[in-house]
Amino acid sequence: MTGKIIRAFGRYYTVSGGGVEMNAVLRGKIKSDPRLKKFSEPAAVGDNVDYTVDAEGLAVIEHVHERRNVFTRKDRGSPKEDLIAANIDQLFVVQAFREPRFNLRFADRLLVRAEKENLPAALCMNKADLSLPEDIEYIRNYYEASDVRFVNASALSGYGRDELLELCAGKTTLFAGYSGVGKSSVLNMLFPGIDLKTSEVSESTGKGRHTTTNVRLIAMGKNMSVIDTPGMREFGLLDIKPEDLSGYFPDMRKYEGLCRFAVCTHDHEPNCRVKEAVENGEIHIGRYESYINILYSIKEYYANMY
Repeated sequence: MTGKIIRAFGRYYTVSGGGVEMNAVLRGKIKSDPRLKKFSEPAAVGDNVDYTVDAEGLAVIEHVHERRNVFTRKDRGSPKEDLIAANIDQLFVVQAFREPRFNLRFADRLLVRAEKENLPAALCMNKADLSLPEDIEYIRNYYEASDVRFVNASALSGYGRDELLELCAGKTTLFAGYSGVGKSSVLNMLFPGIDLKTSEVSESTGKGRHTTTNVRLIAMGKNMSVIDTPGMREFGLLDIKPEDLSGYFPDMRKYEGLCRFAVCTHDHEPNCRVKEAVENGEIHIGRYESYINILYSIKEYYANMY
């Protein structure tokens, strides 16, 4: 039988096929598949799979089909990429104006991953009821040269719901963000009845508490589904080489080939067109600083490898 993985929790999965959802495990031989060895887990939510059903009614995943794309992260201490989801159409990076305040450097890391996988992405700013005009202006200016779509929303009031639903129509959308930004609340606002768990921001740390403990795909009508992910506190990009990073920043990519050196990291090199663009206001200084922050973390990782 053929189905789709709609939930991943530890070593266990839920597979949907033929209108039936079943608990599932992987056949051991899948882990030796050369296509899947570089990932922390060989299968993920969104994967199309072949499976059999054993005598006890448990689905056994026998084969993972070829993927259109994957969404992963690569952190320190792990030789493999952490596989989050597969076969998605777009990414929504969820942030909040307040409680906790937005962190565009974190958002940039997710947007870089989307660029690497050729995934359209948008920034969903929740808690618009707590926003200030200067916050909105800053974010618009920050991403103006990147053409990142920016949607104001409020899970509390329902503001932005129609625009977000229009963007989700006919697509599989991955929602990702750090804990406490209201990602599950936004999904509950968009799709009443799915009843995802939510929680408040911790008063002692100012950070969100994890409420989603696994990755889950939810079908929301014909040809539309959403993938909810656990709140993230870090998002590594250590599978990207330093010299390739700027290619995943659209506002920097447009200057490719215009620097003095053919291979330019836009950091210490002289006669750098990207640095000139920053000085001229063509690239937002905060966005460039975010790039440098990611670049240094990658450089440090590679320096420690050799």
